[in-house]
Amino acid sequence: MPRVHIDHVSMCVFDLEQAIADWTDILKVLSPDHAMRLTRGGGTGDGVPMVWATFQNPDPEGVSIQLWAPGAPDTWVHKVLAKRGEFVHHIAFLSDDFGHTVQECRDAGLPIMFEENTSPPEMPWLAWNFIGMEKAHGVTIELATRYQAVGDAWYPHPGNAENAALLEELAERYPGYQGGATA
Repeated sequence: MPRVHIDHVSMCVFDLEQAIADWTDILKVLSPDHAMRLTRGGGTGDGVPMVWATFQNPDPEGVSIQLWAPGAPDTWVHKVLAKRGEFVHHIAFLSDDFGHTVQECRDAGLPIMFEENTSPPEMPWLAWNFIGMEKAHGVTIELATRYQAVGDAWYPHPGNAENAALLEELAERYPGYQGGATA
């Protein structure tokens, strides 16, 4: 059975830098440990450049706060923001056996958005798919490959099912390595 946990809540915002400043103010008071580790990134999703920042929970299986914004002008994201305003875009669940988790969702009759899982070209090892907001009452559910956040980068988690060879290599190279069982 795959291990799945809620990783982050993601908000789509107009201005990423302003949202970071505002959330830093909030988190410094309500959850100072979140405010201490910000991971920034960027990539493409559905062909749209995007930029994001994630206030990482210090607990590897705790819930983080992610903010994202379009990384280019005049995209479908701008149209959605103009119509809806800023909003919670998705709740992300990470799995250590992504393919199995997506299949379990399909078998349960959950409305998986894409026939084929997608991934950003910049991180082909990171797969994702979504459960539509009609089932989740207004928010999209992201299903994604479990990853590790290190500085401003996301890396494949060696303990994932699809990374068995990487885990074996690390165990051989570093005797006693356990693969970060809870990270």
